[in-house]
Amino acid sequence: MRKNRNRPESDEPLSEGRVEYLEAARQRVRNRRIRRTAVLLVLLTAVVLFATGIAGSSVAALKDLTDTARIALLPGSGWPQQTGVAELEQMAPLTGSFVELGDEGCVVWSRTGKKLNSIQSGYARPALAAGKTRFVLYNRSGNELRVESRTQNLYTKQLENSIFLCAMSDNGTLAVVTEDQTSMAKLLVYSPSMEQQLSWSMTSNDGTPLRMAFSPDSRKLPASRRIAVAAVTANGGQLTTNLYVLALAQGDPVQLGTATSVPQWLGWTSASTILAVYDTRAVLYNAGGGERAVYDFAGTELKDVSVDAAGNVALLLASGQVSQAVTLDKNLNVQFSAAVPAANSIVRAGNLFYLLADNAVECFDASGTQQWSQNLDTSPQALLANSKDLLLFSGNTVQKLEAPAE
Repeated sequence: MRKNRNRPESDEPLSEGRVEYLEAARQRVRNRRIRRTAVLLVLLTAVVLFATGIAGSSVAALKDLTDTARIALLPGSGWPQQTGVAELEQMAPLTGSFVELGDEGCVVWSRTGKKLNSIQSGYARPALAAGKTRFVLYNRSGNELRVESRTQNLYTKQLENSIFLCAMSDNGTLAVVTEDQTSMAKLLVYSPSMEQQLSWSMTSNDGTPLRMAFSPDSRKLPASRRIAVAAVTANGGQLTTNLYVLALAQGDPVQLGTATSVPQWLGWTSASTILAVYDTRAVLYNAGGGERAVYDFAGTELKDVSVDAAGNVALLLASGQVSQAVTLDKNLNVQFSAAVPAANSIVRAGNLFYLLADNAVECFDASGTQQWSQNLDTSPQALLANSKDLLLFSGNTVQKLEAPAE
């Protein structure tokens, strides 16, 4: 009996075009599954929110959760990417993303390289303040502000007077400082649904807020929500900074201290401590009042300051042509202090800090030991550091920065 030596058609080797076609078909199936999963997750989230009554108090919370699901389930194509912001004025991290501000507007990108939003505001002097899932874009020479999620506009508001300053909490509570016809300035606080919670007309003795920061416990009960305010006033021909803490539930300011220099950075390092970095010293305050620790750097120029999520501090100082880096722990104990190569800015990230020079990025540990150095073709403008990767901003490009191979 003769054997049939003809192989089945399914055993024939596939051509290159056939392989590409099948791979594309598999990718389409995977994408459809991801989209279905995202839709089901959003619908399930909506059901839970309405069942618990949360959506009735803030529809914006549903939009924030929808954004988070979309960013997680529909990743971008990676880096590098041209973001369209040639001259970077501000950059702020958001949950799973970041926002860049230029002179003509701002853009939002996911950490995986997907463009999420683009805003052309037309503001003459734009500025932004960011929380975790939303940010406020405002006009410092006008009276309009826009509250944005990572993908869309939530609110646009016209205020009666010009805006000086804004701050955004992690849960979307907004603080706005405006001109006031009867006092130095007025501080207004709005809930995440843009309902006014608090108003404080500040006198010349109180000062005009220059820095503001919400406490990290702003998702808890209203009684625990607070905001720190550093307000500058003139006292006997000298600038004086008054530091206050306001409990949003009562609205009664408590003065923590007074300094005879201008605040360059203000933030909460824990639920009970506030760090203020002035021209000549860094002060750690107890939220209930009084100084806990001080680091004095009088006699040098403060070029930059960076504080990571754990409250660790990095200062970039200058004395003539010499640059100096100082690292402090969350209690302002000195970890490292010495001269370093000339740099324009410093970034603290846990046990590491980075120096951004004209055409290079250098990495050191907290004790000042250099880990690596990398030369660049363009001048770095900002560095976003997290536990997974480093994103470098230069020109209109964002790229992932890898440590050089040994």
